[in-house]
Amino acid sequence: MKRPVHDPNWSPEVQEIWRNDMREMWDRNIERHSYNAYQNQLEFYRRLVQRFRPRSILDVGCAQATLALLLAEDGLDVTAIDIRTSFLDYAASRYEKGTIRFRAANILDAEDLGCFDLIFANQIIEHLVYPVSFLRALGKHMNPGGLLVVTTPNHDYFRSKLPSYTELGDPRQHEHRQFTAGGGDHFFAYTAEELRAAGVEAGFNIVDISFFESPWISGHALVRLIHPVFPVRLLRLLDRLALLLAPRKVAHQLCIILGRPM
Repeated sequence: MKRPVHDPNWSPEVQEIWRNDMREMWDRNIERHSYNAYQNQLEFYRRLVQRFRPRSILDVGCAQATLALLLAEDGLDVTAIDIRTSFLDYAASRYEKGTIRFRAANILDAEDLGCFDLIFANQIIEHLVYPVSFLRALGKHMNPGGLLVVTTPNHDYFRSKLPSYTELGDPRQHEHRQFTAGGGDHFFAYTAEELRAAGVEAGFNIVDISFFESPWISGHALVRLIHPVFPVRLLRLLDRLALLLAPRKVAHQLCIILGRPM
């Protein structure tokens, strides 16, 4: 993957993903805890790919498409979609090798994407108020026996102050808040039980539910202050220990893996 070349003529939102890209991928000294957290997420996703060995992958809401580009470089056939063409143009400028297609599309009404062995929908579902419709739309693009990976902030995280999905009440009153992008725009979060219920209602098998990213990796609760001086291997060890002891409370992120029945 190529290092991005800054263009002062980019739109403000592309300038923002460039800044994120620099601190998460290319210069760990800008904000060490953000770099460590993002690299940890990428490793988490790539371990799932190694575990399930899909041949084709769809990355939904790919933004700058870092994961999609890395998976293409790993030799997989990847399609990356986002509703923002400017993000896809930025992503394509970093392409170096591998099989990847970029498509501007909204998964809720996309019809001609094809079907895939594995679909990533990372950090999207918390921006939508009809999760079952979203999951069913994704299911239309899964091969028989395929898998869907959905990640989202964990409502039960000890630092979360957001209401859960079921505490929102009638979702129609929140429709205008959908499709916001940044973490600061989150207005609710999912519990594992809510995510499981949405998956079952959408017709999927529940393959796995897991928690990841404790403060040792995210840098929350002032742990970021030790990231510049602690070896990342030690931080990851402490992260694993914390997740073993109290995963539901110490994990910032929640992952559910859904299977399409054969």
